[in-house]
Amino acid sequence: MQNARRKAVFLDRDGVLNVDLGYTYKASDLRLVPGMVDGLKTLKEAGYALVVITNQSGVARGLYSLDQVHEFNDEMIKQIRNAISDFHFDSIMICPHHPKGSVPEFSINCDCRKPGIRLVTTAADNLGLDLGKSWLVGDKDIDVECAKNAGMRGIQVTHGGKQYPQSKHAFAKVATLKDAAEIILKNSL
Repeated sequence: MQNARRKAVFLDRDGVLNVDLGYTYKASDLRLVPGMVDGLKTLKEAGYALVVITNQSGVARGLYSLDQVHEFNDEMIKQIRNAISDFHFDSIMICPHHPKGSVPEFSINCDCRKPGIRLVTTAADNLGLDLGKSWLVGDKDIDVECAKNAGMRGIQVTHGGKQYPQSKHAFAKVATLKDAAEIILKNSL
């Protein structure tokens, strides 16, 4: 008998987990989006793998380093653990690339930058995830497009800092991850 593949929720970082201030990378600027921790807890308790997939073009643009991205992520997890002890993401996947960057090693066209799906498929392969039963929650149209490209359903959140145009292809548009988690549980396959 073949092992059952897990369902997952892929999460954009800026605007979904932390307030998007535009190129947010300093741990001192970290503010968790209200309702986000409740959403994570709901999804974890429902058995979803939680995978962060984040475009961080500020690395390619020379605005901050990959080490600073990791430090920010570590601080975010530390703050989440203040509310959910022993919390962890199943994976955190980062695309540091941008074709118009100024740092040569990261200034490339790639297929990991959303709406490309390499971060999604790599996580799915590494963690044994069923993309047909999975979701992506993001704040931009490119997140919803990434979900569609990977065979998942995409939800757009609208209250995580910067406001972006609403996606025409989102399964739902909601205020926060807490609202998205409720929709995901009601519409699980």
